[in-house]
Amino acid sequence: MLSKVKRQVIILLAALVLAFSCTRESSDPTGGETHFLTRCVPGTGVCGDRLTCVCGVCTLPCTERAACESLRAAQCVPGCAADNVKEPGVCEVSCVIDADCRVVSRTHHCEQGVCRAGSLASGSGGSSGSAGTAAVAAGAAGVGGDGGTGAVAEGCASRTVSANQVLIIGDSFFATTHQITAYLENLARDAGAVSVGERYRDRSSLLSNALALSGNGIEDQFDAGVSEAEVKVVIMNGGGADALLGSCDTANASCAVVADAAAAAQTLFAKMATNNVEHVLYAFYPDPGDSNVKARIDALRPLIQSACESAPLPCHWVDLQAVFAGHYGEYVQADQLNPSDAGARASATAIWETMRQYCVAQ
Repeated sequence: MLSKVKRQVIILLAALVLAFSCTRESSDPTGGETHFLTRCVPGTGVCGDRLTCVCGVCTLPCTERAACESLRAAQCVPGCAADNVKEPGVCEVSCVIDADCRVVSRTHHCEQGVCRAGSLASGSGGSSGSAGTAAVAAGAAGVGGDGGTGAVAEGCASRTVSANQVLIIGDSFFATTHQITAYLENLARDAGAVSVGERYRDRSSLLSNALALSGNGIEDQFDAGVSEAEVKVVIMNGGGADALLGSCDTANASCAVVADAAAAAQTLFAKMATNNVEHVLYAFYPDPGDSNVKARIDALRPLIQSACESAPLPCHWVDLQAVFAGHYGEYVQADQLNPSDAGARASATAIWETMRQYCVAQ
């Protein structure tokens, strides 16, 4: 009789152990799909054993769709050329609205056409982490507000500008990955300036994105934005495509490429004022790697800054040269022009701190 009881106890314990093991396996938060498209910082190990932190999110590098088949609704799309990943693509889930991301999880939402989850403020490294480094860089650039990013700046009226009234225009520095916009939205969301589900309108483009060269592409972006809805705040860059594609015998203020770009910026500021835009934030470039392009950018920088400072509406200058100083290996892609994921985060932080300083879209 005793042996029969013992056998029953052993069977019961085995069943409990098996059930517990199955539960642990199905909800293991350290790998698999659990972290898919969750924000991350490379080197922190937050993606688990299976996924990799690429372009600021936990995903898989890929060269073909088959590599993504194990991830829900994922497709292989071109990557961001960052993080030293050899494969040209990453697994992503595309979306139009937040509901499209429910196939991944209930916490994922739609950002710039792809599903994302998680906070930008990853890790606990304080100023030694990427977010902390970005904040220090923003302070070094002279754009620091009250020293924090977690709430609307003290003394600013809140929610006087909706997310849809913020328009982002510019060239490939913004448009290559659109990560600057994504990080900026998250900073605003964390501060309560943007509600969950609200989005800034990002019309920055990889094509037709010069101030003056080959047409007024950036002005066209503004016109398209105004035709869609009211614009109260413009966040922009411009002049990089002019400097990259144009040429000068001598890179100075008299160079036609430089002078035309600066004049186009002045014209655009005047049009913005006519259209009742309340604030412009102009993010100017860090130093490009090519010396000839850098010479034209250096000649253009003071002209655009002067046009911004004398504009017929409040125009706030954000010079990313100081933000990127000392961090080019980390902040710039291999093309020596456009920001890496870390550079996008640093750029967004500098822009957001300027917005806080001047109570823009808080």
